[in-house]
Formats: sequence, C-alpha cells, structure tokens
Amino acid sequence: MFKLGFSTLGCPAYTVDQVIALAKGNGFSGVELRFLRGQVDLPALEELSAARIGETRRRFRDAGIDVVSIDTSVRMNSLDEADRQKQLEASRANAAIADGLGAPYMRVYGGPLPAHQDRDATLNAIVDGLSRVADDARARGVTALIETHDAFSTSESVLDLFARGVSPNLAVLWDTLHTHRHGEAAAHTWAWLGPRIKLVHLKDSATSSAEGFDLVLTGTGTAPIPSFLEVLKAARYDGYVDFEWEKAWHPEIEEPEVAIPHFARYMSARA
Repeated sequence: MFKLGFSTLGCPAYTVDQVIALAKGNGFSGVELRFLRGQVDLPALEELSAARIGETRRRFRDAGIDVVSIDTSVRMNSLDEADRQKQLEASRANAAIADGLGAPYMRVYGGPLPAHQDRDATLNAIVDGLSRVADDARARGVTALIETHDAFSTSESVLDLFARGVSPNLAVLWDTLHTHRHGEAAAHTWAWLGPRIKLVHLKDSATSSAEGFDLVLTGTGTAPIPSFLEVLKAARYDGYVDFEWEKAWHPEIEEPEVAIPHFARYMSARA
C-alpha cells in the first residue's frame, strides 16, 4: 500500500517544526522539501547547511517523518554552457542536502523546449545534462527523478529521453495532473512508465487542458483521481503519493491549514 506525504510548496512559509507538526497532526508519514521559511533556495538555509543538517535530519527522524525528496528547479534545457554549469552546481548542492537528510530522491525537470533553439540539439543537451545530474546524485545514493511536466508531460516525451540514451540512473516522478491534462489515461501512463515511476504527485483542478489548470481542493475538481488510485493499487505501488498544493505560486488558493488536512481526509476515506 502506498504512503502519503505532501510537498512544502503547499506551506512555503513554514519552519521545519511547523512542517513536522502538520505532517504528524494529519497522519502523513513523509514530506518533500521545496520551500522552508519562505525560501526556495534550500542550500541557502542555515538548517540545511553542512553544520546543521545532521540536527535537522534528527528532528524529522525523531518525529517519524520521512524526507522523501528534495524538489529542485534544476533543468538542463539551455545550450549556454554557463547556464548549464549553474544548473549542475545547483543539482550537486541539492543532492548533498538529500544525502544529508536521508532523502532517497531529488526532483528535476526536463523543462520547456526553447523556441529559439534547435529541437534535437535541445533534447540531446537535456539527455546529456540530466545524465550528469542523475549519475552525480547516484554517487551520493540519491535517485534523480524527472517530473512529468513542461515539454515532458506525456509518456512518449519522457521515453524519448531514454531512447536518446539518458542515464538509467534517472527515474520518473509521475505528476498525475500533467499527464491527464495532456490527454493520457492513468492506465496508459502506468503501462509505459510504471517500472520507472518512483514517486507520485496528486492534485485536483476545476478545469484543465494542455494550456493550463485551476487548482481546487482534492476531490472537488475534474481530475480523475479515483482512476489514478485504482491504477496504483492494482500495480501494488508501495511508494509515496504526495499532495502538491502550489500555494507558493498561487497565493490566492486555500491556506495549507485547510488544503493539506483536506487531502489527508480525502485519501483516508479511500484507503
């Protein structure tokens, strides 16, 4: 049976202690770190520094809360070498945090395909860059996960990277809303990507299409969440299913104290 967690994208201003309290108080067993104390640049935080990360790890461990993933903005879709080097440095800094906290995963992106760049050159650059990211992370015992997002929101687009030779150390984070809004049924996504999927994101939307979406409380929108859960149960998926409430990017949506407990109640009723 899968486990439940949430991303701190949904509670961007929270401290470590507040994140732990929210998780424990609502029956979650894990969290993904995207923001802490309003800071998205996790390597800049004192509590995640080399001097303090052991203490932070103990706080999560003593509370019985897993740090599931360090969620980065790393993407290797630029052909500019200086930009690519910055992304590699960011990936290494975040992989060190994942290692220090005992998180098995680090989220990365394929990114959009810039219109001013040659498509094949961009795809090959992404393959090369994400291979370096994934191999560096694996050396620390961390698995880099490409999220189904941006130009890689479909099974076909993700599998194209593997066909082009991306490192086998790269695995997949299935963001269910993005595959759905690009026309894929849950069973289709799992049939093609299932062996590579290590982590799952759930969120709901009132309306969604390839052009966008409109976040709403879980179960009140049009995303076919029951179909995602049926596929995961049938596959005996035993990893994390995490709530990604994009409060940091959309401050107008419900507060974390509303949306995150609501997700826990919705999922508990369907366990």
